[in-house]
Amino acid sequence: MIPTFTVNDLFVMMQTLNAKTLIGFTDPFKYFTKQEIEKEWEITYKKLHKLELIDLVNGEVKLEEAFSNALWIMSRTNLTVEILTDWKKKSLFYFGNDNVLECSKLEDGTYTLYMHGSPGDTWNNVIYPRMLAGVQKQKVQSDENILISTSDYIDWLKNGIHIESSKLEKLNENRDLGLLTRQLKNTFQHKIHNNRLMIFYKEDFEWSIEGLHVLTSPTSNWIFKMINEGESELLEGKQSTSVDVVIAILDVLRRVKKENEPTLN
Repeated sequence: MIPTFTVNDLFVMMQTLNAKTLIGFTDPFKYFTKQEIEKEWEITYKKLHKLELIDLVNGEVKLEEAFSNALWIMSRTNLTVEILTDWKKKSLFYFGNDNVLECSKLEDGTYTLYMHGSPGDTWNNVIYPRMLAGVQKQKVQSDENILISTSDYIDWLKNGIHIESSKLEKLNENRDLGLLTRQLKNTFQHKIHNNRLMIFYKEDFEWSIEGLHVLTSPTSNWIFKMINEGESELLEGKQSTSVDVVIAILDVLRRVKKENEPTLN
């Protein structure tokens, strides 16, 4: 049986290794008292001991080797990739020098841990295929870009709320978007998948974010790049071929890596 972990378990394990952050999660202990936190530590340690992942040897806490390696990557990585599919399936990939740890969310809200091979193999054999789910060989009907607010995009996908054409026209400098808007609406209404890629990377001791969405339907694929204009978070969308999708992901990766492989701190 594959062990599962709660968010509280993950944070206890990270605190055990003196990790300052756990990318992809909000600290569940932020408003806990000292006594409440100690209780959570006790619960997690008992659980890990029962799973034979942790033991007390000569007064010192000892972790099972593979489990220890997984936690070490999570706590010391400087590159984390998150894939969110249809706002339901979430996986976080924590990159180490030689391996990549995947932390996947289950339907009950718990997480599993799985160790992949090298960073290159993980990109080629795991991350790209997942981001390309639903992508078909489509002809591009228009090469025009369109701006859409991130909140409207999310509402449209999750709740079926229709974006008003006037909002799009205002964001897009009152361009004639009639045909492009109809094509976009058709894609939303008949979508196959929406895959969101977020890359968190450490630069000069600070975390930065790059990301994009890939929206697929039987008639067209769309790429939406995350951009900021003033204080607004927007998405810049464009119809894309399957090759364009791969290139867009590669472009994000190139900007993040800056020709350097991810390393542990």
